[in-house]
Amino acid sequence: MPDLYLSISSQSDDVIEAVAASMDKRAAEPEMRRICADYMRALPQSAEVLLEIGCGNGSTTGLLLENARPRALVGVDPSEGLIERGRRRFRDDPVVEFLVGDALATGQGDGMFDVVVAHTVFSHLADPQGALAEAWRVLRPGGTLAIFDGDYATNTVALFDGDPLQATMTAAQRNLIHDPYVMRRLPALVRAAGFGACRTRAHGYMQTETPDYLLSLIGRSVDAAAAAGEFGSELAAGLASEASRRVADGTFYGAILFVSLIAEKPLDA
Repeated sequence: MPDLYLSISSQSDDVIEAVAASMDKRAAEPEMRRICADYMRALPQSAEVLLEIGCGNGSTTGLLLENARPRALVGVDPSEGLIERGRRRFRDDPVVEFLVGDALATGQGDGMFDVVVAHTVFSHLADPQGALAEAWRVLRPGGTLAIFDGDYATNTVALFDGDPLQATMTAAQRNLIHDPYVMRRLPALVRAAGFGACRTRAHGYMQTETPDYLLSLIGRSVDAAAAAGEFGSELAAGLASEASRRVADGTFYGAILFVSLIAEKPLDA
């Protein structure tokens, strides 16, 4: 089954609601908030205009406003359902505007933005080079590009060799992520696109006692695997139940390596 985000604009409202709930859980967790503050505070502070590509329902938008403090923020996403949820969330904030658009066609003018951020977007793209070209186009000379995503080939919930619960992570890689290795190739792709001053950092993410996001990821991965005919419904339910059991008895462990990349469009571009 292909990554559902490749067709997010045509997903049902039930799927959009599940995706939005997972986004909210991830953005609210203390460890993820710490990681986001770490890389977002390395962005130019109080930029005039920031573009958030793949803004979803606005869960990360709040973190950008808190940590990068742009004077204006435009968020684009291909899903009307997610955009509408973002608009409701920020309906009283004049700094924020949400529009339908995607990483290859943001609908924004040339050189309009001081900062472009793609937060957990590139792992879901079929054409990362096209997305980099679009980011280049909309950035002003001297502007900053920031990409944050998971090195999702590292996803683990295994407690021992051959742990059956690890099947939920491989199911997530097959069904919820288009390219789990993209962050390993991205520095070379960014340089080839013309960007300079490329800086990358690794951000370890681990959950044990209250793994709300990873439980939601496990739930969505087994549902997707069952829909694709990879798991039977009883196995899908059993794996989700085993994850919950481990949380209840204090043995759950899950980890993902995230990577941030910050680069600049040269002043003479």
